[in-house]
Amino acid sequence: MSKHQEQIIQAAQGKLDEEILGAAWGKPRGSMTAVAGAGNLIASEIGARWAGKQRDGARNAGISLGNPGAVAITPTSLVTMKVKVSAMGAIKEVSEVLSVVPLGEIDSLKVKRMGLTGVMEITVGEHSFKLEGKPGDMKELAEVFDRAKVAV
Repeated sequence: MSKHQEQIIQAAQGKLDEEILGAAWGKPRGSMTAVAGAGNLIASEIGARWAGKQRDGARNAGISLGNPGAVAITPTSLVTMKVKVSAMGAIKEVSEVLSVVPLGEIDSLKVKRMGLTGVMEITVGEHSFKLEGKPGDMKELAEVFDRAKVAV
């Protein structure tokens, strides 16, 4: 279990009615490009547009995303949360639970590695959206999702 996963589970205590089986930190795909391109207006704009497209995809699927945010899997649901991160990158607090979606409504949760970043694509019906974060954490969350989905 990674430090981020442990930190998210700790920070979410008392905010959910179920145990968290797995969690990962993530932002809408393109958010890191938007920040990294702060000195380059074009790169910043491209990243902001990508992130906006992912937020729209999530919203169309009935899911709200935090930036920064976290995704967690419980025995029955996929949960999105808004988190507060320290200057050193630690998850300090879950400031808000944004969405709780029954696992039966989630068609797929797949992870790919893109350079140093993990990209998680979540599909709900005809809608999908992507999050970026640590590849190992996201891969582990996808495995937890697969096990929980079979059990539901």
